[in-house]
Amino acid sequence: MGKSWLRDYIIKRLIYTVIIAWGILTITFILVRVGPSSPADKYLANLAARGQDIAQIRAAIEARYGLDKPIYEQYVDYMGNLFQGNWGWSFSTSMPVTELIKSHWIYSFQLILLSSLFAAFLGILIGIYSAVKQYTKTDYAFTFLSFIGISIPNFWLGIMLILAFSVKLGLFKTYYDTTLPLFSLDNLKALVLPVITLGTGMLAGYVRYTRSAMLDNLRKAFVTTARAKGLPERTVIGKHVFRNAMLPLVTIIMFDLGSIVFGGAYLTEIIFGIPGLGQISFNAIFANDYPVVVAVTLIGTFIVLLVNLMTDITYTYLDPRIRYD
Repeated sequence: MGKSWLRDYIIKRLIYTVIIAWGILTITFILVRVGPSSPADKYLANLAARGQDIAQIRAAIEARYGLDKPIYEQYVDYMGNLFQGNWGWSFSTSMPVTELIKSHWIYSFQLILLSSLFAAFLGILIGIYSAVKQYTKTDYAFTFLSFIGISIPNFWLGIMLILAFSVKLGLFKTYYDTTLPLFSLDNLKALVLPVITLGTGMLAGYVRYTRSAMLDNLRKAFVTTARAKGLPERTVIGKHVFRNAMLPLVTIIMFDLGSIVFGGAYLTEIIFGIPGLGQISFNAIFANDYPVVVAVTLIGTFIVLLVNLMTDITYTYLDPRIRYD
């Protein structure tokens, strides 16, 4: 039988993923299209300043992009184009949505990747140390700092970091410089404050969860047995205790990864002026640019659902006793 049940489970979850994504896409499309304003409004202010007939221009623009059709016809047209790989036209930037996403996704990706690595590496390391050195001054200090890190809102921390390290000390720019090469030390330096802003809350959470999971496993009988066999303490902690503590940590890390795609990364991009998917979708919402809003929402939905699927698969390798019916 092998892992055939896992293959069936993955297929079932992928089908659910498509259905859920379609539902979210439909809801998003309807919500952004039933508003009183039109995507054509973006053009009207400039045209009004030139003394042109607004009503006539608006009708011409809506007819050109099919915005004058009933909403269900617009929805059918949109879905038909989407299945053919046509994600639509961005009204606010006057370019295809696919081209817009291709030129901006990398900024969100680098921010999320670096923040996750920063938070996971330091959080787990400090959590392990704090558990092994329980009730020491260092443990109390890390516990206190982790509570502060969890309590601080991302947007407030980002603004304070800009005021302290950019405005007062002049160590960093107050905004993200898009002219810097992506793979350069200057770009890495420009991402220091955004990464700290986005990663601090996650780091603090990982410290707490790692410490708790490690302490829970340190008290179990197999640890006493391993020590009684004369195994080095490093082996007991790293091979036996930490491996068993990994399961809840994977849950938290994957959950955070899904959360920051839709939440923290958006705010951080806006605070630091990073032109990622969060920034362009934020601008698209105010411009009623529904093709961009729907596309970014769809991408975020797929990422979250696939991360959840990866979490479930990872469980089966960390604990072979786990099975999904």
